[in-house]
Amino acid sequence: ADLLSRLSTRPRGKVSNNAARPFEIRRKSTMNFTCGESCGWIAALVACVCFGSFGVPIKGAAATRVDIDPLVMQSYKTIMCFLTSWTVLLLGEEFTYTPWGIVSGIAWVPSGTAAIYAIRNAGLAVSQGTWSALIVLVSFTWGIFIFDEHVKSKVGAIGGIGLMVAGLWGMSYFSSPEERMHTNGSTYDGLEQVVAGTDRDGVGSVSESPFHDEDMDTSVSSGSCGSIEMETDLGMAAVDSPRIPLANDRIAAEPPSEYVNFLGFAWSRRHLGLACAVFNGLWGGSIMVPMHYSSGNTSGLGYVISFAIGAMIVLIFMWACRLLYHLVRTASIIKAYASLPCFHFQIMWIPGGIAGTLWSVGNICSMLSVQGLGEGVGYSVIQAAMLVSGLWGILFYKEVTGTRTRLKWLVAAVLTVSGILILSYEH
Repeated sequence: ADLLSRLSTRPRGKVSNNAARPFEIRRKSTMNFTCGESCGWIAALVACVCFGSFGVPIKGAAATRVDIDPLVMQSYKTIMCFLTSWTVLLLGEEFTYTPWGIVSGIAWVPSGTAAIYAIRNAGLAVSQGTWSALIVLVSFTWGIFIFDEHVKSKVGAIGGIGLMVAGLWGMSYFSSPEERMHTNGSTYDGLEQVVAGTDRDGVGSVSESPFHDEDMDTSVSSGSCGSIEMETDLGMAAVDSPRIPLANDRIAAEPPSEYVNFLGFAWSRRHLGLACAVFNGLWGGSIMVPMHYSSGNTSGLGYVISFAIGAMIVLIFMWACRLLYHLVRTASIIKAYASLPCFHFQIMWIPGGIAGTLWSVGNICSMLSVQGLGEGVGYSVIQAAMLVSGLWGILFYKEVTGTRTRLKWLVAAVLTVSGILILSYEH
């Protein structure tokens, strides 16, 4: 009887032994932070501020002065994303990795490069408004119709999305009146000069890319890596400058060539920039989708490191492809390396670092938002970052002039906020 009594109480002893180690169990549960609904909305708000501001350094005077190449600027963003991703370990997350991060990198790095070209040739406000509206549609389609995420009413959610898309389009249209000025069918803003094609080692030769057209080459300039040179990858004339201009130097605002050659067709710079914004919206709208297919603890903050590693792998691959293209054209590894664009580190490390850090923080918060609110609502709401970029255009760049135009922008903003409120109700 005594033996049976001991055997019957033994399971309780095991439970009490586990209960005697509460720190170990609590540590396990806190190592993988899960973002709930309230956390998702807060993360979405922070992501809006960061995503709405990361394009400001890209449009700034430093990037304009050196005519930064889109892939170079994307490299700054990706490197900062990689470096800052490890901070999640300080927040108690365990190191986890999933190859799905590479898939996210395939979605982000090319679309992010296109976004930079769009900002510098079509303008910050209109570009972000274009891709934001498309990302809303793409992410909502994934979340509601493919992942079957729960909403109170699909009709109500679709109505909220419709208001958001209309509001985002309205804000992008009314926040950039100067960007719609045309000269012989093309648009030019003195701050929106072309993207860089300066060589890495100072050979200042005409930069070549898969989009290069030999018939449109103009000249070969010489000078240091910091020389200002217009990109000739797309058939743009080079402009020599013997040195990097100082901060107080006056930057020439000579309009570049009105049309560029891309895939065998002549495009105006503005139209090609808008096409890049559309590509960013359609292709980049699925950045967070692979996180839904990852298993284990690789979601939310647990996906941050996987995303950063995947993005670095894709970035290196894109640089390797660019080098290989030049190698095939020049049949010389030295000339191929010299044809790569310059990083302008002394000038661009601060604005590039700021842009990359802002995007990285916004990306981390977007993962938390998607975890807490779902793909359809979480990533759609984040596109209200257009509110922030529009305010940058109004208050800092003075892009919106006139009371009537500002009132129209405000009405569009109200539509966007109304759509967000409807989505929050339907979630």
